[in-house]
Amino acid sequence: MTSTPSIKPPEGSDDSSWDSSTSSLSPIGKGALSDTHMLSEQVYRSILQLVTRGQLQHGARLRIEVLSRVLNVSPTPVREGLARLEATGLVVHLPHKGFRIAPPLTAEQLEHLMDARELLEVGAAGAASAAGGQIFVDALERALSKQREAVLMFHVNRDAAPKNEDAAWAVIDADLDFHHVVFEHTENPFIGLMAGALNGQAHRVRQYAEKGVSDDFEALNEHDAILVAARTLDPVRVQEAMRAHIHQVRLRARADMDPA
Repeated sequence: MTSTPSIKPPEGSDDSSWDSSTSSLSPIGKGALSDTHMLSEQVYRSILQLVTRGQLQHGARLRIEVLSRVLNVSPTPVREGLARLEATGLVVHLPHKGFRIAPPLTAEQLEHLMDARELLEVGAAGAASAAGGQIFVDALERALSKQREAVLMFHVNRDAAPKNEDAAWAVIDADLDFHHVVFEHTENPFIGLMAGALNGQAHRVRQYAEKGVSDDFEALNEHDAILVAARTLDPVRVQEAMRAHIHQVRLRARADMDPA
């Protein structure tokens, strides 16, 4: 991702509504597909990266006209992208105040989120194993292979910006894709919808990690344990492996929230 030159806030704008980190956004209008949905997806990901990296302060105002100008797109995809972020919980919309970065999760909210993830993902893992059988195992194999490759590339490019930023996001995407394989093979579309609602909250947890991607090897090893369990075609063992993984994610999230 190529950074753009620093852009100053427009004259007469409220400084509290502007964060200098928006200068890290790259224009996406020029040469981009004209399809509004594609543009809103790019807007969504551009802002998501800033939010999850902690480059936008909690409570910072996200002005549609400013983001539209910086990203070189019309207000429509910006508005759609922000609406998607609102649905994830990363962004809130306040009457007469517009969109703002959501406040950080409290310790209690983190525990509630991890409880929800455990309930959903442990059950989904068992359902996917029972419904998917060997097809599920093969899909997990492919997802884990892509995750290994992403982690390797991340460490190869660790000191090479901006390649490192792209590689870090590839790791995050590969991690999420592994879990999506589980949801997809439950053969229950409502589980996927519920999981999608939790994804944004999972990104909020990542905001606490000082180095962005800090648990790549741990997650990889835990996913490998889930795959090993899946190969037995025993739904109970798959559930146990997923429960152990979510427990470790919870512990890491607590540590990120309170590094002391």
